[in-house]
Amino acid sequence: MNLAEYRAAHDRVTAPVAAATVSTLRGLAGRPVTGTGWRLLLDVLFPIVVQGRRATGELAARFYLDQRPPLELPAPPLEPPPYRRDALDRAVARTARTRLSERASTRAAISDTTATVVRHVAQAGRDVLVTAAQTDRVRWARVPTGRETCAFCWLLASRGPVYRSGDMTHWHDRCDCLVVPVSNPDDWEGRATFLAAQRLWRDSTEGLSGRDALNAFRRALARTRTPDPTAT
Repeated sequence: MNLAEYRAAHDRVTAPVAAATVSTLRGLAGRPVTGTGWRLLLDVLFPIVVQGRRATGELAARFYLDQRPPLELPAPPLEPPPYRRDALDRAVARTARTRLSERASTRAAISDTTATVVRHVAQAGRDVLVTAAQTDRVRWARVPTGRETCAFCWLLASRGPVYRSGDMTHWHDRCDCLVVPVSNPDDWEGRATFLAAQRLWRDSTEGLSGRDALNAFRRALARTRTPDPTAT
């Protein structure tokens, strides 16, 4: 499985999760969310998330094994960590618990909550890849797709394959970054995207630092189309 195939398969998993989440939330929108209603919401969403996480974890395992160079070591564990219902409860409460009942914020609440649910589904695959890379003692890169990539994620991508487990493993809602394990720093999928981001960072931030550098980089990104790492 190459990067383009991995991205396409990942999208096929997360798209129905997003659609099911939107449909479920619309059923509660515009009226007070009672304790019973909230429990019913979690009863519907939790198995959707668990199934989605299982699928993204399996996809990530396939992608990792196909990208893994021949090693004398056995394959690392390729299972996502267990997922608890209370993790979903806390996450969607932040975006939906009070906002769903307020007509002025209903649309935003549905959009934001769906983004949170999709992140929790995608996280299983990211965890599999990062943990496997750590076990094999190889580094990994953050490779954005460019669909909704923020300037800070492009900054992280511009560093290339420097990450190990525990390094920059936090992901925000709507983050489109892919985790790509890298055994050969001179030949890996997504390298062209990394090099383009690296050049843009260096050219746009010369002589700057901190917030000034990030703002200059953000303006440069708005003027520049970075390559799609999965383009054929």
